[in-house]
Amino acid sequence: MENKKKEQKVDMLPLTSDYVFKRIFSKGGNERILKSLLEAILEIKIQKIEVKNPEIPKETIKEKLSVLDIKAEINENIILDIEMQVGNTTAIDKRLVVYSSKLVSGDIKVAEEYLDAKNTIVICITTDNILKRNAYMSVAKLKFEETQEKRYVNMGDKKEEENLTDMVSYYIIELTKLKENKPRTADLLEKWLLIIGGDAEMMERCRKEEGEIKEAIEQLEEMSADEKEREIYEQREKGRLIYNTEMNEARRKGLEEGKKLGEKIGEKNGKKEKTVEIAKKLLEKNIDIEIIIETTGITKEELETLKNG
Repeated sequence: MENKKKEQKVDMLPLTSDYVFKRIFSKGGNERILKSLLEAILEIKIQKIEVKNPEIPKETIKEKLSVLDIKAEINENIILDIEMQVGNTTAIDKRLVVYSSKLVSGDIKVAEEYLDAKNTIVICITTDNILKRNAYMSVAKLKFEETQEKRYVNMGDKKEEENLTDMVSYYIIELTKLKENKPRTADLLEKWLLIIGGDAEMMERCRKEEGEIKEAIEQLEEMSADEKEREIYEQREKGRLIYNTEMNEARRKGLEEGKKLGEKIGEKNGKKEKTVEIAKKLLEKNIDIEIIIETTGITKEELETLKNG
């Protein structure tokens, strides 16, 4: 009987949940796991990493619109924000810029000079296809536009600079694109992203391999078996579902009311056009202006405009 209990598999909580993602990657003692993921994304060697917001405030868990992101500092010269976005990617480009601005402004407050400001990276992992790009990971920087011919000045530079600065970078990772196209390399990054996306085959494969991914899977299993953690996850997802339902209903009602208002305005405009048409015909027949006003209800100013037009 005990063996059967041990063999029972727990339904894994999804790492695409921002709550689950933050729990696994920002929990104290899990720096190695986050370090491995970030090294795979950024393709750099991380010597030191510090999570700035490891805890999740209780009130934040219940908030339907709260953002459960991970803020970290790496190698003492880079600050970053990484978050999971599912089904809420409206105006994501503007939001990423706002996130980076907050990171920069928050860091510069304690910097003695602007030169002390750290490089800033914002990483967004999403299950939605949000970019018209043929890549599952896209990296954006602050780039110059191509020089217009009329603005060209020959300064002897063989190649123009492409970026204004490398200080700010944006990484957008679209999990669905990777899932739809079988990985060509299954390198460390693809392994991580497939695990985050819930790929059962890759999860089974990585269970047999030593390293941070295996450790993350084991912690996810442990978290998934914790009734309290499952309850928090379910409450947050339920709250999000209720919120989305309410917003969709409000949007539907708004569209219906807008349609009705449009019909009323259209009807009113149609009557107005008909009135103007009648007034024009009466003017052509040299009917007295006062009679036209009394008959059609058109104003004297409007009639003068028709007469002069």
